[in-house]
Amino acid sequence: MGNILEIKNLVIHYEMQDGVVKALNDVTLELKEGSAHGLVGETGAGKTTLAKGIMRLTPAPHGKVKGGQVLYDGRDVLQMNSQELRGLRGKHISMIFQDPMTSLNPVLTVGAQIEESLSSHERLSAAQLRQRAGEILEMVGIPAQRAGEYPHQFSGGMKQRVVIAIALALNPRVLIADEPTTALDVTIQAQVLEMISGLRKKLGTSMFLITHDLGVVAQNCEYVSIMYAGEVVETGTVHDVFRDHLHPYTQGLFSSIPNINEETRRLTPIQGLMPDPTNLPRGCAFCERCEHARERCGLEHPPLYEVGGEEGGHRVRCFRCDPRGKEGER
Repeated sequence: MGNILEIKNLVIHYEMQDGVVKALNDVTLELKEGSAHGLVGETGAGKTTLAKGIMRLTPAPHGKVKGGQVLYDGRDVLQMNSQELRGLRGKHISMIFQDPMTSLNPVLTVGAQIEESLSSHERLSAAQLRQRAGEILEMVGIPAQRAGEYPHQFSGGMKQRVVIAIALALNPRVLIADEPTTALDVTIQAQVLEMISGLRKKLGTSMFLITHDLGVVAQNCEYVSIMYAGEVVETGTVHDVFRDHLHPYTQGLFSSIPNINEETRRLTPIQGLMPDPTNLPRGCAFCERCEHARERCGLEHPPLYEVGGEEGGHRVRCFRCDPRGKEGER
């Protein structure tokens, strides 16, 4: 199974008047064709910056791509001109944004918004556009006759279904879902995720699923990357990371989740806060919160060490996984 999308050494900064926010620092990731890859991390870890970077939607004028490549089918998205980008977005790579309330135009009917997405890439008559819009709404569980209604006439869960319908209207090969259920209540969340999963399998779409919920990743993804302070600190198959989490931050995330198989009186939170992105530590970004930190951690920045795993792709950014010397002892 080959890679449909490869992110290589991507660096994105926000250059503000009061400092440079180092939002994304040398991120390298692959998305395998037909798979779902979860991106997990707390607020400010760089997940949405990464998603917008892939789509070339880094907000101007402050957001700057400082280096790296985003290869889709071997072509670098970061080098494409505006015409090539228009052809890519929606048709090849599509995105579901966090909040359905702000993703839809309040003065256009939902049918018109789906038709707009279709007409930008396909030559169809007005009647064909109407019919396709109705079919796409039916695909996400909304009756076709509601195409003439406006976003305010839909509930939050239904709005998110419309957003998903627009994202999948052109059968894209890659879907980036940026916390697609954040604004919804738990029962609706489960329905929406189940629907995305079903449609993805039906259409053969590959997906990056951005979330801070490890349970959502376990249910919907084959691969997972843990992000912290703008970089990937652990990556591998879901089985690798969930069964043998090796980075202290990943271990902290799992310690803060209740386990139904263990009797625990108190969950263990990760002490401290993520470092200021305008003033990142010289060494490991996590060292100030890490109970295993040594002098080396504050001075040197750890690379991603390969630690085996199911497909040989389990990698961890921690000196304790260094195969040389005492730091390699886990």
